[in-house]
Amino acid sequence: MLNDEEELRFRESAFAWIRARQLQTPFFTRDDLSRFEFEGKNHRLIGPYTGIWKVKALSDSAIAISTAYVPDGRKRPYEDGEGIDGLQRYKWRGTDPNQSDNRALRQTMRRHLPMLWLVGIGHVPGTTQQLFDARFPVYLIGEEHSAHQFVVALEEGQEVLPNGEPVAVQEIVKRYNERIVKTRYHQPLFRARVIHAYQERCAICRLPFTELLEAAHIRPDSQGGSAKISNGMSLCKIHHGAYDANIIGISPDYKVHVRDSVLNTFDGPTLQHSIKAMDGEGLRQIPTEKSSKPDRELLAERFENFRQAS
Repeated sequence: MLNDEEELRFRESAFAWIRARQLQTPFFTRDDLSRFEFEGKNHRLIGPYTGIWKVKALSDSAIAISTAYVPDGRKRPYEDGEGIDGLQRYKWRGTDPNQSDNRALRQTMRRHLPMLWLVGIGHVPGTTQQLFDARFPVYLIGEEHSAHQFVVALEEGQEVLPNGEPVAVQEIVKRYNERIVKTRYHQPLFRARVIHAYQERCAICRLPFTELLEAAHIRPDSQGGSAKISNGMSLCKIHHGAYDANIIGISPDYKVHVRDSVLNTFDGPTLQHSIKAMDGEGLRQIPTEKSSKPDRELLAERFENFRQAS
């Protein structure tokens, strides 16, 4: 059993190991996450089946929580969500507060230990193996017994809404929490799920470099666009910028259209081959899962904006 200092070193080493692996592969299977080596011994960082994971060599605290991937439109077994304070929640295992996994999470919270949050984003193509995107470090900062859940902070500055404070103070805390959750959880999760659904390629040109891919909203979230995969497309930075600027549009039949003024412009190979040559071409990469394909009604709505801008 490791002491407090050794346990913190174990956790920080695990984070560094994942960070290094992310330079080569953005997402991880359970098998990938079972190969962390620390001081000559191999350790799992995620359970084979359960969402809450304790490492035998550590104390009675949990090192990781995980959320399984569920396709859009299907019900999750545990409805982890967001509270009125803008913070994320993570459900107990079952409803017994003294269940061993729940005790482990409580111990992690009491000792303010950093954790992994492994969020399912899809499956290895052609298999049922789940792929996870890693969030770390996260902290448990509260527990809500009546709802059978813990409060999760995505960075140390987040806190539960202070009781008894003026409404203005509570609103400031809420807005801060919402901003952190959006930038550290929702936006990265949307990007991960969309890019994986497109097999780590640009929908227009099939560029295969994940570092250069972005998740483009069809209906922007500022206009009420959802975080469903069907409201997104994996686009390289050039095509994402062109799409947002209405230089290119994508019609409901999944064809690329280039603005007339751009087609009449002559200015080097990037414009010619990356933009103009795409006019009239169909999307070269779309998801295989029906629920993940670009929503045709949303495309029609966005394409009308493109036509008006042209």
